[in-house]
Amino acid sequence: MRKRRRVLSIIPALLLMLQGCEKPTVPIGFAAVLTGPYADLGIHARNGARLAVEEINERGGIAGRRLELIVENDEGTVEGAQKALRFLAGHGVVAAIGCMLSTQCLGVLPLLQELELPLISPVASSPLLSGKKDFFFRMRPDTDTPARALARYLSAKGWRRVAVIYDARNPTYTEPWVSVFFEALVFFGGEVLIREPFSTLDDVPTTLSILRLLNDAPDVILIVASATDTARIVRRLAAFQTTVRLFGVGWAQTDRLLTDGGHQVERLVLATNDPPIEEAPSAREFVRAYRKRFGLSPTFAAARGYDALRFLAAALHVTQGRRENLVEALSRSYAFDAVLGRLAIDAFGDAHGEGYLVGVRDGRFVLLEKL
Repeated sequence: MRKRRRVLSIIPALLLMLQGCEKPTVPIGFAAVLTGPYADLGIHARNGARLAVEEINERGGIAGRRLELIVENDEGTVEGAQKALRFLAGHGVVAAIGCMLSTQCLGVLPLLQELELPLISPVASSPLLSGKKDFFFRMRPDTDTPARALARYLSAKGWRRVAVIYDARNPTYTEPWVSVFFEALVFFGGEVLIREPFSTLDDVPTTLSILRLLNDAPDVILIVASATDTARIVRRLAAFQTTVRLFGVGWAQTDRLLTDGGHQVERLVLATNDPPIEEAPSAREFVRAYRKRFGLSPTFAAARGYDALRFLAAALHVTQGRRENLVEALSRSYAFDAVLGRLAIDAFGDAHGEGYLVGVRDGRFVLLEKL
């Protein structure tokens, strides 16, 4: 009996010893907008990153260490992003996934240098972030390709008179999109009749903006805005019973556009870096796994969040899960097999891929044409 008691008393000590032998996790930060009108990007990207973490941990983690995702809401502002990244750095993360808005990413570049913290954005795509040797990396090509391609497409169709409305709250994304499109359209013989910025979509300012857009009878109205704002502008245009052709950008390619816009957004065509996720052969397994895990269909932000974590994990395999030499490992030039198709990653951490025209049919995104 004494022998049995002695054995039983040893078991808790053995368990404590085994727990003490477990390797520490590899902490990874995630900073994104999780509330407000841009939250559709952050929530889906967070889910995609979580799915990648779970899959990697099921396969044994990195160098025998499990990954741990630490999530912070950056509220979609530069100040919020700076606060979130400082918090994550204080908790010892080896790198961070985020931020969603290009304006945020440009605004935190000096802080990344100060913290020596690599940041991988799933969706930021401003060309102002391209070609920089820094701590910033991204999984989405910049917007120059779809902007130029859309100008060429419209000109070829004979739709050369264009009015543009764009979100002034994310100027690092919207202003380069509009400028590159404008220059290309002029080159192809077209003209931008008006460039109308907005910072709020209250009823009266929206109505005045739309009246200005329609004043010169354009062939096309281009909306450079988020899904929520694009849906609202399309609905308001429908109230004017105009037959003008409507185009948007990849920022609007989320489920918010479908739910907020209803059947009215079936008039809209998006010039984007992302094919419809459910039509991409390379995305089938990801779509199945995402639906099973979260109970909803993924968006491009989910796919890019998943890719961002996998891109980071590949570099962490090189460094054995350590932060030392991680920037060098991330800065390799190679072809990355992303959910939405192969990307070329250059030494600056910029992704390069193709452009697409995407429409809405029966409440889902459909591929219309490769640009």
